[in-house]
Amino acid sequence: MTVFWSLAVLLVLVALIFILPPLFRRPRAGGVRNDELNVQVIRDQLTELRADLESGRLDQAAYEAARHDLQRELLDDVDAAAPAESKSGREGRWLAGLLVVVLPLFAVLIYRQIGTPDIMPRLAAGPAAMPAAGADRQHNLETMVAKLAARMQQQPDNLEGWTLLGRSYASMNRFQDAVQAYQHALQLDGKNPDLLSSYADVLIMVHDGEFTDQVGDLLNQALKADPHHLKALWLRGHWRFRHSNYRGAIDDWQIVMTALPPGDENAVTIQRQINAAKARLGEPVEAVATATRPKPSPPAAQGTAIQVKVSLAPALRDKAASGDTVFIFARAVQGPRMPLAIVRKRVADLPVSVTLDDSLAMSPAMVLSKFDQVVVGARISKTGQAMPSSGDMQGLVSPVDTHNSGEIQLTIDTQVP
Repeated sequence: MTVFWSLAVLLVLVALIFILPPLFRRPRAGGVRNDELNVQVIRDQLTELRADLESGRLDQAAYEAARHDLQRELLDDVDAAAPAESKSGREGRWLAGLLVVVLPLFAVLIYRQIGTPDIMPRLAAGPAAMPAAGADRQHNLETMVAKLAARMQQQPDNLEGWTLLGRSYASMNRFQDAVQAYQHALQLDGKNPDLLSSYADVLIMVHDGEFTDQVGDLLNQALKADPHHLKALWLRGHWRFRHSNYRGAIDDWQIVMTALPPGDENAVTIQRQINAAKARLGEPVEAVATATRPKPSPPAAQGTAIQVKVSLAPALRDKAASGDTVFIFARAVQGPRMPLAIVRKRVADLPVSVTLDDSLAMSPAMVLSKFDQVVVGARISKTGQAMPSSGDMQGLVSPVDTHNSGEIQLTIDTQVP
């Protein structure tokens, strides 16, 4: 802190150096003062009068009267200037003294109000002692969303408010809260395709990537209201794919493909998903061109895919029923816990081998091929829900290289407390 205050004092002194001298400055000896200027002007006018007298343009009486007026004017000007200059000097010295006291005091008070007094110790302690900008932004976002949620309790008929609240919760990964906000919005506008598709989207998140029948119903309602709604088409393509309706998935995704602008990065992902559906039907797949691959090849050869063989540890076999649901998934090592790819099986299918790829993504922006390392896991759900709960059994392998992993041997060997 000593260094900081030393610098602060130095800056105040520098400011005073520029402010004070003009207040103390007196007219220079060689400069032109007001009374001297007046004397010179009157002297010139007297010289002209004398020349007029000598040339005969003025008589003696007129000359004397004019000279008398000029002398009286000179005396008036000099008398008025003297007290003004004296007063100005006294005011300058008084103001200078006030600034010497007030300016440093005012600077300290302002700093105490809006400054950061402990900034020097923080800087000395290094980056770890400084608050994270991201944390501040997150706190501000949470504060604004909390205020919006409180306002919605007072304005239950505010459709735009509930919609904004749902989007805000979804962006914060508070999907359960987003579900409730969208439910309120849909009570006000139950046929809005944007609301229906967004509600379906957060339901998928809540259920950890599971495309339930409720999700399918919501997407069909959205497309009934707007048959060309791209988000609803893309999500319904996934819903159809998960329910083995590969032809329907291809139809939905191809409509989305034709609507995308040229060069859209999502086109690569969607084309891979179309190819995955075609492969299930035994149809030839199309090449996928990217900006970094001038000679595209079929994604079956080049696309990111992880082979996983899942088995159940013998110690847990008696605790799992053959009809229990098994979720096999991959998610980012760091980042959102939303699955990048997910497959649903049953305990009766174990041991089972599956392929996790972009066709099993929940979002075009969150696909397996965009991550170098992932966590691969499998979970037996006793409730049939994708969200983990007490009594579930799971196994994880991390990290897994998405580009060169080979077949992952994954054993479900742990029970969730």
